[in-house]
Amino acid sequence: MKLKIGKQEFSIKFGYEPTLKEHLISRFVKFTNMKADGDSVDFDKIEDLLLFLPEILLIGLQVHHKDFRYNYDTGEGKAEQLEKAFALVDEYANGEDADIMEFFKQMQEALLQDGFLRSLFNREQEKIEETENIVQMPEKN
Repeated sequence: MKLKIGKQEFSIKFGYEPTLKEHLISRFVKFTNMKADGDSVDFDKIEDLLLFLPEILLIGLQVHHKDFRYNYDTGEGKAEQLEKAFALVDEYANGEDADIMEFFKQMQEALLQDGFLRSLFNREQEKIEETENIVQMPEKN
């Protein structure tokens, strides 16, 4: 996937190792299943999503952009690279056509382009949906 931020274009690809070591799939599913309760908005969840976007971007940049890489095992260099990813998301968010939810959907689509990662994502989503169904089932008297 190609992502244009400002005048720069980035190739986004979710590599196997950084995606799994950063637990990206389960975190993605958590936000994918985020639902609004009627007219109420859970600003904590929105803030969590906004904090998650730079991490998604950073992981998606690992394959094709050496200047964004860090050590997945030790976390060495991650803080510095995450600052650069935050700056990119900030630049994107301040653009004329900025739509943060569309940005999230684009990142999700890029993740799901890989068949193996898509199957892991789908399994994780099914587990969460099953858990929600168990919790929501009314008790029998």
